Amino acid sequence: MITSMPPSNTPLAQAVQSALSGCRAGQSGFYLLHDGLSAFVARVALIDAAEVSLDVQYYIFHDDTSGRILLSKLIEAADRGVRVRLLVDDLGTQINDPWAAALDTHKNISIRIFNPVSGRSGIQRIFQQTIHFGRINHRMHNKLLVADDLVLITGGRNIGDEYFSNTDMDFQDTDILSLGAVLPDATKSFNNYWNSPASVPLDRLLTADKDLYSIEMLRSNIPAFFAEQRETGFAKALLKSSLSQALQSGHVPLSYGTAELLYDPPEKAYQHEKVDPNQYLGFQLRQTLARSKSRLHISSAYFVPGKDGAAFLCGLTDAGVDVHILTNSLSTTDIAIVHSGYPRYRKTLLRSGVKLSELRAEAGQKKRIRWFKGKSRASLHAKTFVIDHDRTVIGSVNLDSRSIIQNTEIALLICSDEINQQLEELFNQWIDPESAWEVSIINKKLIWRAENNGKPIAQYTDPKTSAWLRFKVWIMSWLPIEAHI
Repeated sequence: MITSMPPSNTPLAQAVQSALSGCRAGQSGFYLLHDGLSAFVARVALIDAAEVSLDVQYYIFHDDTSGRILLSKLIEAADRGVRVRLLVDDLGTQINDPWAAALDTHKNISIRIFNPVSGRSGIQRIFQQTIHFGRINHRMHNKLLVADDLVLITGGRNIGDEYFSNTDMDFQDTDILSLGAVLPDATKSFNNYWNSPASVPLDRLLTADKDLYSIEMLRSNIPAFFAEQRETGFAKALLKSSLSQALQSGHVPLSYGTAELLYDPPEKAYQHEKVDPNQYLGFQLRQTLARSKSRLHISSAYFVPGKDGAAFLCGLTDAGVDVHILTNSLSTTDIAIVHSGYPRYRKTLLRSGVKLSELRAEAGQKKRIRWFKGKSRASLHAKTFVIDHDRTVIGSVNLDSRSIIQNTEIALLICSDEINQQLEELFNQWIDPESAWEVSIINKKLIWRAENNGKPIAQYTDPKTSAWLRFKVWIMSWLPIEAHI
């Protein structure tokens, strides 16, 4: 097992020490990353600042502009002696590129694939996924970056342009940057996954053709790639951000408090039947939510609570808790089959007093125009919980059976009045009538209400959807798939 001690005399270590000067022993510092640009800048800044180690764990790592920039930065870090460990899920990130094998030959870079099949592409891969479906259906959904064992970023974002406001699809999402007492748990979590039998070294799956592809060739392409990106709107917006300098100087305005890192054991994915459900993140999360006294405001990209989950939420409203759920509308979800499991619970939840909001495609557009010209379509990807006035949970876990039962997940439970208030303000922005539909019942029928430029509007079917789409979702809702979505 690889272990390391956080450095104490590097610029990043000194910046962390400076940033933590205002907190007490046992506390951590937090900075909310609620827009895509800031989330991307923070990752670049940490990679640039690292001098000892970078541990990178993601469900999705796309081969697009954002992914290539971060990968180029990881190569630069490895070239200056930083140990880089990259762990990705085999379903979310399908690696069959010979360039990836070349990257893995760098002496300071190690790549592992979580829960893979031996087939890397084509018919062979489909065949392997079919015969191993029971195992393959359990995925590593975690999102974590740890720099020098000193700073972490976790939350809802994968690595890809859509997560960082660089496409017409604009994911509404949230990450949290943290430093301080919680870091050893982040390193432990990563090591548990890295050393798991399910994490297979890339060289067992792909072999580099050194005559055609090499790390030297990859390295030589970096300057030209950065030059090509220099005039893009995304690159210019990044240059305007002051967050990178603030991070590296220790002048980020942190909020302080205590934190607990919650994460599923990696065995959940490959020894599912042997893991005590009490070890699941979902069990720990439920215990936390059950202690809500006044409010529970949840954003969940996919929301399929099941009968037990719906009863749990209704029980909280019966106890006087203000329960408000924000999820995607049918017009903003990126996976309709998952959404099909949600409508059956609307009326039960609403009748019990649970409030429901569904994101509109227009959400976040005014803020986005600050950086980019042109319209975008919003989709909720955040997984956040505002609990009473002092606690929050930010992570990768949705409220559906796939997150709770099948996939592995990670989340940070934070006790901080300031972060609670910041996340509540963000939640209120997302549920504003210009950004979300308020769902309610009138005469036993559902109604969706919102506003356009201050003028009330109402719909009596899923807004901005065709009859054909609604019919397809209705058909899917009758299929026995809820336990598998």
